[in-house]
Amino acid sequence: MKSNFRVLLVNCNTMMDTLITAGISILAACLKREGIDVRLFDTTFYKTADKTGDEARAYTLQVKKTNFKELGIVPKETDVIEDFKKEVETFKPDLIGLSCIEVTYKLGIEMLQAVRHTGIPTLVGGVYATFSPHIVAKEDCVDMVCVGEGELALTELCRKMRSGVDIANVQNIWVKKDGLLHKNELRRSMDMRRLPFQDWSVYEKKRFWKPMGGKISVTGTFEINRGCPYSCSFCVNSGLNKLYRNNGGYYREQDIPRLIDEMLEKKEEYNLQFVYLVAESFLTTSKKRIAEFIRLYPQVGLPFWIEARPESVTEEYVDILESVRCEGISIGIESGDENIRKSVLGRDITNETTIKAFKLFENSKIRVSANNIIGFPTETRENIFQTIELNRRINTKGVMVSFFSPYRGSSLREVCELEGYLKEEDIAKDYRLAPTLDMPQLSRSELAGLQRTFPMYVKFPKNEWPLIRICEGQGPEADRIYEEMSRIYTERFL
Repeated sequence: MKSNFRVLLVNCNTMMDTLITAGISILAACLKREGIDVRLFDTTFYKTADKTGDEARAYTLQVKKTNFKELGIVPKETDVIEDFKKEVETFKPDLIGLSCIEVTYKLGIEMLQAVRHTGIPTLVGGVYATFSPHIVAKEDCVDMVCVGEGELALTELCRKMRSGVDIANVQNIWVKKDGLLHKNELRRSMDMRRLPFQDWSVYEKKRFWKPMGGKISVTGTFEINRGCPYSCSFCVNSGLNKLYRNNGGYYREQDIPRLIDEMLEKKEEYNLQFVYLVAESFLTTSKKRIAEFIRLYPQVGLPFWIEARPESVTEEYVDILESVRCEGISIGIESGDENIRKSVLGRDITNETTIKAFKLFENSKIRVSANNIIGFPTETRENIFQTIELNRRINTKGVMVSFFSPYRGSSLREVCELEGYLKEEDIAKDYRLAPTLDMPQLSRSELAGLQRTFPMYVKFPKNEWPLIRICEGQGPEADRIYEEMSRIYTERFL
């Protein structure tokens, strides 16, 4: 048995996206509970893209500009691959565990290829690996793939590796061995109450600074739910719910007292200023559970941000959320076309229900943002303007607009492949930066133009629309007009 087993976790993250992910933190805690030596190599602060997601959203008038430089937080000047090679050489791990999302998958594989000569076993996990294990397993630099949740699987794998026991039959892990690929079965979803508190010590302290509402705060992320009770076709939760349908179900809720205890511990240890609650739809739970959260959260007392579906918002919830320092809420509109919402997205919510939800916040201090998505398959320019018109009726301050990205695991991905809008092997792009699909009725350039002008169409009077239409295009005149109208928009609405 190896006395000192080392695991190098790799967080292959999008550039400068500083919100701590609960997944890596929980994995680190699970491994340390087993006496395993854990380090994290984090790509967040490396120059791995031309533009950050926050920069893209500020340029398209969705959020206020923020400046990390004021805090001394800037992208590293060194090369991510070279630094990773040095970390592997110095730490000498017994296992390298890569966690990546679809948009960072190629970078993650490039990193593993750079250290393949060391012979250190490699494991790739995350949502992309869960829904594309057959693709990931083809990579020469990958020895194992984690399908589904990793906490119990990774712990069992490391325990067996440390003891020199055969690892070919670990549930949730696909293992390459002796020329064969062992596709092990999925284990049942785990009880969240068995999880340890997150271990944030693996992160650099500057990872906790997160832009929220135009200011940068020391922010903690806490998992109040895992998964979502709904299966919207554009979301990977549709795939996770299907994957775990006969394995205990994917959606689970954390005990509120245990959640509060974790928050109190981290608040004191890290001097937190803000809380981000991980819940796909915070209010979609029992009234008893909401009441328990409202009763206990004042012990934490920090401002927090949540997400919710329109039909879950009530006047009572608005009042009690404000009373316990809920500072912001994001509500999903997605599309303003009721038929698209129902038949394409699987969201049977009327426009009137959506409008009513937003109006409940008219006299509240809670900041409300409307989440919109453009570029769905079959969607037309006219459909997008239906979404714009719904936003005009809602008239909320925060207008967010993303590109539809057909990530693996979402049921709408399969539709896009069947329609020929992308190939099976294509990687979906970052939903904030660029459209992915090639569609006959809406080109990528038209979608890009509509995204950058979407908030203008929502907020400016219609007699300004001809100028906004020019801003959709490219070239000196379009850029000049866009710059001037952006200045006016920022002064009036951000």
